[in-house]
Amino acid sequence: MIAWAKVLVRLVVAGLFIYAGAIKMAQPDTFLGDIESYRMMPYVMAWVVAFYLPPFEILCGLVLLISMLRNVAAVLLLLLMIVFTIAIAVAWARGLDISCGCFGASETKTNYLWLIIRDLLIAGALIFCLNEPLKSKDEN
Repeated sequence: MIAWAKVLVRLVVAGLFIYAGAIKMAQPDTFLGDIESYRMMPYVMAWVVAFYLPPFEILCGLVLLISMLRNVAAVLLLLLMIVFTIAIAVAWARGLDISCGCFGASETKTNYLWLIIRDLLIAGALIFCLNEPLKSKDEN
């Protein structure tokens, strides 16, 4: 039963990151503006993030779906979720009115509490997706 739940959660989370990356790639100027609205990095660094993050999300989503390296992808995406959650919390604490940039321009008024809860739920799903570590021959 748990194995099927892990597969289902992995499919949903992978699809979420593939979709999020594709939306950002389709609207690079909007995504760059969203990153800049956080006021956390210089323009050049924001541009680099806007250029490389979407394909990285897509690649990790695909690896999460099909590869033996799915644990690596899950850990990398989990680290991204931690960074995203911290960035949203900092923007909230600074009183910024931003679009988080997570899923393109479709987002309207920022509900920081919901964004943090959503990111924590995604992080929890990624942790759930992690496979048990491989056992060494000595443990068998």
